[in-house]
Amino acid sequence: MIAFLAALIIQKTYIYAQDEDTVNYDSLTDEADYSEIDSTLDDYGWKGTSFKELVRSVASSDTDIGFNFIGTVTEAIISNRTVLIQILLLSICAMFLTVLDKNASDSAMLFISFILMTLIVAVFINAARTGYECVQMSVDIYKALCPVFFPAVAYSCGASSAAAYYEIILFLMYIVNVLVKNVLMRCNYVYMILGMFDTFSEKDKFNKMCQLITKIIKLSVKGMLMFFLGLNGIKSLILPLSDSLKMSVLFKAVSMIPGIGNSAQTVSKTIAGSAVLVKNSIGVAAVIVMAVIIGIPLLKLVVMALLYQILGAVLEPVADSRIVKAVLVLSGSLENMIYMIAVTVVLMCLTMAIICFATNINLYV
Repeated sequence: MIAFLAALIIQKTYIYAQDEDTVNYDSLTDEADYSEIDSTLDDYGWKGTSFKELVRSVASSDTDIGFNFIGTVTEAIISNRTVLIQILLLSICAMFLTVLDKNASDSAMLFISFILMTLIVAVFINAARTGYECVQMSVDIYKALCPVFFPAVAYSCGASSAAAYYEIILFLMYIVNVLVKNVLMRCNYVYMILGMFDTFSEKDKFNKMCQLITKIIKLSVKGMLMFFLGLNGIKSLILPLSDSLKMSVLFKAVSMIPGIGNSAQTVSKTIAGSAVLVKNSIGVAAVIVMAVIIGIPLLKLVVMALLYQILGAVLEPVADSRIVKAVLVLSGSLENMIYMIAVTVVLMCLTMAIICFATNINLYV
């Protein structure tokens, strides 16, 4: 997906990178202040190069965007290994309770249930903390990126387009912060609590409520995705074209200068194309950073959900049904969290790609 977005953004600007003697890209890149972005990335454990160097490497088509996939998966498995073994041992203990009389069996099962609930809630709280951090990371990266990215948009396309897209980004950050982090994440907490109550009750009293919460989470996130993609699409049909017409008039005026008109127009278009390249390089670098920084904890959550889903499937034929339901409730809550984070990150990356691609229109003037 990252490679597709990068190709989509820079496919129309790559030609300007072939002649490095025409424009000094370093001087264009150095005009921006990347200290805030670097500080934000350092806070979230970024181990790669500085953002400025990443922008330069993107502009020169020499970027390594890989990360240690096997190491991340292994780390997630090791961190959950102890809890998985404990749940498995509790399931084995519950299997031997059938040989006891009813009173002793019920008392022992109640004790096992409390231990199991404690383990599962602890796992969920740690996972929820990771989910909160992922959402907050996406917002913070955008906050640090805006002062660098949108001046480049204004310089390459026009002030009107930059202002309009800046408003969209601000609104997107607000919705992600309020809807996803403060509302939907808490709905997932409610899903987990009701699921635990339902697991250890005699009848399924909150099953439909849990299903309703899952539908609300997924529909809300899908609605957010459709709304912002539509809003970006509508803005991209009008504003960049308006700015390109103004730029076209400027180029025509420059070309009418006696003696040097054609040369001045060529130089002006080359400078505009170079500005587009810098702007797109910043956008691609932002997508890479967001995908890597958020992709690592998101991959760990995916591995966790898969592990507990497998554990529930393995225990179902032999273990107590309440233990199996508790494990599957945990897996379901992790799936809800993964869905929210993944759609949010995809939306932010697609928004950046749309802005970069739509503001390339001056290359056709």
